[in-house]
Amino acid sequence: MDFDLTDEQRMIADTVTDVMRDADGTAVWQSLVESGLLGMTYSEDDGGAGLGVLTLAPALVAMGHGKDSLPIVGAAVLPGLLTSRCELPNFDASSALENAVPVAVALPENSAGLRTENGVLNGTVQTVLGGAEAQVLLLCLESANGSACGSVELTGEGVTVTQLPLLDGQIAADITFDNVAVSLSQASEDLTGWMSDVAAVCLCAIALGAGQAMRELTRDYLTTRKQFGRPIGSFQVLQHEMVDVFHETEHFESLVLAAASACDADDAEARQKIVSALKRYCGTRMRDAASACIQMHGGIGTTEEYELDRLVKRILMADMLFGTVDIHTNRLGQLIAKAARKEAETFGLEIPA
Repeated sequence: MDFDLTDEQRMIADTVTDVMRDADGTAVWQSLVESGLLGMTYSEDDGGAGLGVLTLAPALVAMGHGKDSLPIVGAAVLPGLLTSRCELPNFDASSALENAVPVAVALPENSAGLRTENGVLNGTVQTVLGGAEAQVLLLCLESANGSACGSVELTGEGVTVTQLPLLDGQIAADITFDNVAVSLSQASEDLTGWMSDVAAVCLCAIALGAGQAMRELTRDYLTTRKQFGRPIGSFQVLQHEMVDVFHETEHFESLVLAAASACDADDAEARQKIVSALKRYCGTRMRDAASACIQMHGGIGTTEEYELDRLVKRILMADMLFGTVDIHTNRLGQLIAKAARKEAETFGLEIPA
């Protein structure tokens, strides 16, 4: 795989870096609008750029390096990808983009408490990324016939939005519906799975940026902190730890790019395998790398005020949302077993399920 950035990827990453540097807590949404980031994934017919996940990956990595956590995934990535793959009743994507309407997306992972019956919506959608600012919630739900999509206004009666601060500093939301009318349309069977995998990959790309920044921060600390009259980075045991951290982040980068590329392709099983491998790696090896960096920093590494804190929390968020290690390990095992049975059949063998 080619790791060199294209001009387009570099430009988008630079834009995200500028927004991360200049935006503050009161002007986040305006910064996203003015930078054009809201239209990254909307189709060109709707006035967007129609970018794929692989093209966006370097921008999300740049976000992981930044000081603040912006709602780019929930507000600027997922809505455009959903509208480009599904016809949403009562939602005009081009108008929403033109008027910079804040939009968020509900996926099956956070919609277990949601019920739809006879066109009426009840229950709660939990931990909606970008939900604190949203005026419209796009629904991408599992149904008996595959996937069902719809949209609902969050400013009407029967809707309660409760802000939810996340570990990494983002403000998500729990959104509760009480007899709210909604129209749903059928979509492709794999749409919910694809959207969930894309969301997982996007958060892992941010975690990659955090991991790279964490690695550089720790290396600089080891070269400046002195003990026994010399930098602690000269001690062999810490050099070995840094080699492990470097290896983990480099391997993680390969997985992120491979998973992003798979999300842009049409092979669902191949996508599911690499995304589950990515999530499993994030929740095991990258968490171990984060722990090693904390230990190498000593006491200062455990404080919230130090820069390392926010970087580690971004890795933890990528691990916790859109499928735990256990869930993705189980899915990966099932896919590997399925492929093994299929190959065995070509030799006339049968592997029990």
